[in-house]
Amino acid sequence: MSKILIIDDDTFICEILKKQLDSSGYQVDTAFSGKSGMEAIKGSRFDLVLCDFRLPDTDGLEVLQKIKALSPATVVIIITAYADVRQAVKLMKMGAEDYITKPLQQEEILTLIRKKLGAESQKQVKTKAHIYTDGDFIMGKSENMRSVINLSRRVAPTNMSVLIQGETGTGKEYVARFIHQHSKRNDKPFVALDCGAIPKDLANSELFGHIKGSFTGAVRDKDGVFQQANGGTLFLDEIGNLTYDIQVRLLRVLQERTVSRVGENKSQKVDVRIITATNDDLRDEVSRNNFREDLYHRVNEFKVNLPPLRERKEDILFFARHFLEASNEELGLNVVGFSPEVEAILQHYAWHGNLRELKNVVKRAALLTTGTEVERECLPHDIVHPPEAEVTSGTVEIGESKLKDASSEFEKQLIIRTIEEAGFNKSKAARLLKIDRKTLYNKIKQYGIEI
Repeated sequence: MSKILIIDDDTFICEILKKQLDSSGYQVDTAFSGKSGMEAIKGSRFDLVLCDFRLPDTDGLEVLQKIKALSPATVVIIITAYADVRQAVKLMKMGAEDYITKPLQQEEILTLIRKKLGAESQKQVKTKAHIYTDGDFIMGKSENMRSVINLSRRVAPTNMSVLIQGETGTGKEYVARFIHQHSKRNDKPFVALDCGAIPKDLANSELFGHIKGSFTGAVRDKDGVFQQANGGTLFLDEIGNLTYDIQVRLLRVLQERTVSRVGENKSQKVDVRIITATNDDLRDEVSRNNFREDLYHRVNEFKVNLPPLRERKEDILFFARHFLEASNEELGLNVVGFSPEVEAILQHYAWHGNLRELKNVVKRAALLTTGTEVERECLPHDIVHPPEAEVTSGTVEIGESKLKDASSEFEKQLIIRTIEEAGFNKSKAARLLKIDRKTLYNKIKQYGIEI
């Protein structure tokens, strides 16, 4: 019997949902605040948590982070008002499985829970020859990905800091989780933080925590990700986005293995293994004085280079078929494969969005398919008719800018997609596109892109 926790300060909603889920065969507990919810999670294992985004003593982000730190396998669904949908989407990028909006429809909630718990029961972590799976993620069968797996296995049992370098969408967080799962810390928390998604003025608080009253808006004490990951692994994605002053404090924490919350004089010892990731070459950032050299050497005790999908062509159809199976299950379809023409198109496209882009394209194509196979007309126009720079028979050299050889329409779509991948952070999007912010703003204005 699956066990569910409902965290919501509306007691009426809790009772209605509890009664419905009890009658559907689930074991249900309720909590009316973030604090009582976390106490319940510490005392028992839950398969799924339904959590209101706005709670009297905390918010959905903090609860999500704590749940994932204590129980990474627990499915978290956020309950939100329509006005908070954009925030809910951000929470999904940080580990929430889905969100549902108020007013709540009981049948919709039950359907969503059944789908999520059913998908979770199918998740598997296994090693078979050169294939590693964890939910949606498969490492693939190419030689260079076998090398990634071998390196990850070799470094996993150590306490060495690992730097994972690779383009957006290649699966850097999955590799970090693989290392954690094969380490001696695998029974302790794995906490992930996207350094590019946190506002600069909140970076200190997110990393190191704060005490009540330490700054405007600090209405309660809060632990940072270092405290949450104590004993386990802390994954800092896009570490190159941290400001110079935060880099200084991060270096001190890594050297001294102690952390002080913002506004607090005392220090707390922390035992955390650091895994970082970047889609930039941090050595170049060091040479430009954008990243501290001493911090670079501290986080780069061992480097894993994650190759882009266009450099592992033998993996493209392997992944496409896997994503098609997942789409069939999620969307209730029965598409059996791809036409030979579609397979050729998929293999010759450059996939600058890597696995994330391929997954989205396959899912969309599956939904549009009316027969048993995905046909050419089900693919997006820019996949079937890419600019010349987007067609590859091997490695693609992009040059100084990803935009240089792109057609106007492709340029517009690439900008929109990159801004979305950057969490609507225009500075980060500009770095991903390898252009300056002024050029990006000019392009947004030129194409009339509404952000």
